[in-house]
Amino acid sequence: MLTPLTHYALPPFISYLEMGAMKAVPQLTYCQIRFDRHAWRDDLFAHYAIPFPPRLHTAGVKRRAEYLAARYGAKLLLAHHGCEASVGAAADRAPVWPAGWCGSLSHTDDRAIAIIARSGAGLAPGIDIEMLAPETMRETADMFTSAQEQALIAACPLPYETGLLLAFSVKESLFKALYPEVQRFFDFDAARVCQIDTATQRITLELTQTLTAGRTQGNQLTGYYSLAEDHLITLIV
Repeated sequence: MLTPLTHYALPPFISYLEMGAMKAVPQLTYCQIRFDRHAWRDDLFAHYAIPFPPRLHTAGVKRRAEYLAARYGAKLLLAHHGCEASVGAAADRAPVWPAGWCGSLSHTDDRAIAIIARSGAGLAPGIDIEMLAPETMRETADMFTSAQEQALIAACPLPYETGLLLAFSVKESLFKALYPEVQRFFDFDAARVCQIDTATQRITLELTQTLTAGRTQGNQLTGYYSLAEDHLITLIV
């Protein structure tokens, strides 16, 4: 799913930084960062020229580190395309993209990822990154998948817990992709996984309820995924 074009490190906080394009959607560029929150310093926001949001004054190191890493990735992507603005944050915590741009952010543990595209590309991108957590997936499966989805996942070639994580993650990506259009929160049961193609690393979602005039029950959306040794990335456009 990812085509790396360049990579480097900015130690001690950023141990790995990779930029590239999405294979299936070349209009999208991404920046993936591995960071070390144990190397956190409060002056890193100023160091990386990322505006510090007031709500983080009471946040812990983990929240500050992941927020900074994701938005620094977005800042690098925007600068690569000639835009010197930063990504803001709305009252509901959704990213506020500079005029002419859209995108999505995600983070988990020591990783963050950002994707961007020009608004004129007609994309509604949503990205999610998750660490593999087999035990947690089994314990929480009923919260984000139906019995029908669990049967489909059990029948696919992926390990069952990995398939559950894929379903969870792609629904997170779906929410991020559609929230700017829907403008309200919707739950995991707003869509169901109806196909997983491990050969092409694609996953199909079907809306189970109408979210907007253009996003009606029965509409299908194609997602993409990339599975690594310890983490998973999903994308909806």
